[in-house]
Amino acid sequence: MDEERRLAKNKLISLSKKETLLRHENMVTKTYEVKIQENKLRKRQREDIERIFLEAKWYKNYILNWMNESKDNKLSKFNTKQTEITKKDKDMNDVAVEIKRLPAQSRQCLISRMVANLRTMAALRKRGLQKSGKLKFSKEETAIDYKQIGNSHKIINKKRIRLQGIKGDLLVNGLEQFYNIPGVEVANARLLHRATGYFVQFVCFLPKACSQEQPGEEKKIVGVDFGCSTAFTLSTGEKIQATVPESERLKRVQRDLSRKQKGSKNRVRAVWKVRKEHQKITNRKNDMANKIVRNLTKNYLVIIQDEQLASWHKGNHSKAVQYGVLGRVKAKLKQHSNVIVLPKNYPTTKLCTKCGRWHDELKLWNRTFKCQCGVEEDRDVHATQNMIWLYEHLKVGTEHTKLTRVEMESLVKGIIHSNGQTPSVKHEAASL
Repeated sequence: MDEERRLAKNKLISLSKKETLLRHENMVTKTYEVKIQENKLRKRQREDIERIFLEAKWYKNYILNWMNESKDNKLSKFNTKQTEITKKDKDMNDVAVEIKRLPAQSRQCLISRMVANLRTMAALRKRGLQKSGKLKFSKEETAIDYKQIGNSHKIINKKRIRLQGIKGDLLVNGLEQFYNIPGVEVANARLLHRATGYFVQFVCFLPKACSQEQPGEEKKIVGVDFGCSTAFTLSTGEKIQATVPESERLKRVQRDLSRKQKGSKNRVRAVWKVRKEHQKITNRKNDMANKIVRNLTKNYLVIIQDEQLASWHKGNHSKAVQYGVLGRVKAKLKQHSNVIVLPKNYPTTKLCTKCGRWHDELKLWNRTFKCQCGVEEDRDVHATQNMIWLYEHLKVGTEHTKLTRVEMESLVKGIIHSNGQTPSVKHEAASL
């Protein structure tokens, strides 16, 4: 009888999971972040939060130590119901402790993250990008996962939430971002510990009608070119500078950190001061990127190219990329419905769309584009106008579209010839 009841329950869970997955296929996933009001935390709540992060560190290090004892000890064989573990004290002696605050589901999520890390390292080794590597012991844990809404975490109202393992309701700021959206479904959550406080991330599923902008008048098309000397150049001629350099306070606290003795409490305090300054700089970068993306997508249909920003670090532009917001803006634009992404191999800079000539001799330091047909304009503005021309004439809009150099040349010559112009292409036949 108990076996039949168990099988019936598992069948209901499986059907419910399938229905949820089918429903979420037609929805948009977004992550919202809220901040816990630390000045409203009771003493017991503050102790619970600190204990949860401490137990997560103990639990992970205990698992790693258990795995190192024998080759037969695999993560898949670890008993997640075990709450009696051992940890190392300051003299490296084993001390028995009990997991009291860290929920069972959070322990399972912690193991799942460790499995994902092992798979990532194995994939990197297989591709030859990493020779060896293994999971290391943690000095601290800064993220706790809660995966079941209504059980491990719950939203009480637009100001209060509840997390398993923490006694009482927590006052938070920021729930109004998604609380009143009709049809929103809240999924898993993550408790974060940062230098600027405690935060909770909620993964939400929104109906597509809520995530898209309301239809209005047809938007103008604008091309956006990414650069180092000038962060963003628009086809309208507008140039946007967007950099957040290191603050003087950050340099000062870093110098102060270098003078602290390792292992001292003063060094720990100095580390958190450095983290706090880095977090403030990150917040300023995120705010700047959000404003740029909002202003562009609100007024225009944006055309960008899939620039390989990671390779820019290898040259002389590492500081420009580090202090800029290029990567943030690119990632946000690629997720927007009003943005078209051209493949990285399209000749937006070296092509003259008036005569069809490829200027392979154009170097990076040549900031003015000049052609024998009389075209002379700013290099970046020329690239953005070519983005619009390629989108309108070749009807491309996916970064995975692949055209060879020869195919591109024939298409460009055919378009120019159909427009009544005389194509004049002088270049070597080589791959883009």
